[in-house]
Amino acid sequence: MRPPNLIVISGALLLSAAAAFGTITINFGADKLFQSNGTTPIPAGSLLQLVASTTDNVFTSPTPTSFVGGSPDDLVVASFSSGSNGSFAGPIMLTLSGNLTAGDFLMLRWWPTLTTGSITPGIGTSFGQFRTDAVENFSNTGWFVPADGSTISLNFLDTAGFGSEPNSAGTASFTTSAVPEPGTWVTSILISSCLGLAAIRRRARA
Repeated sequence: MRPPNLIVISGALLLSAAAAFGTITINFGADKLFQSNGTTPIPAGSLLQLVASTTDNVFTSPTPTSFVGGSPDDLVVASFSSGSNGSFAGPIMLTLSGNLTAGDFLMLRWWPTLTTGSITPGIGTSFGQFRTDAVENFSNTGWFVPADGSTISLNFLDTAGFGSEPNSAGTASFTTSAVPEPGTWVTSILISSCLGLAAIRRRARA
């Protein structure tokens, strides 16, 4: 009977260890998150998301059909529901996988009229978003994906929530809008160019 190949066994163990990731725990808090008017808290059960930019540290705006605007780089890493009075407090569990790595930028987005059951944002849907590099409001890190297996505190608090961010930072002041089809966009440019040339000719004749 052949003895086990120790090199093969050792290599398999190393690969298994490299592929195993620990659970990241984010003790997350938010207070207050407002609707688009800047004064009414979002309803309980509103959709909250943590979004990561996994490559370029640039976040693409959502579109009616995509929470990450169709970006191959952005990733919704957690979706959860708001509590009462525009707030949230609780642990969020993540696992590093795929392109998601420690140090990637994190952003909070909230959707006052959507829930965790929403599949796409829809047209004209209001949302808010926030991130900062600063360590503030009882957080112990900036808005970055933490190291594998770590536990961190991350909070968004505006002045209404007794924090340092202005209330405007907690307002859903953005809306999704339809992106024109390429043909429509080109047609619009051609029409605008023709109108501009016609105006120039009229001035030249005058």
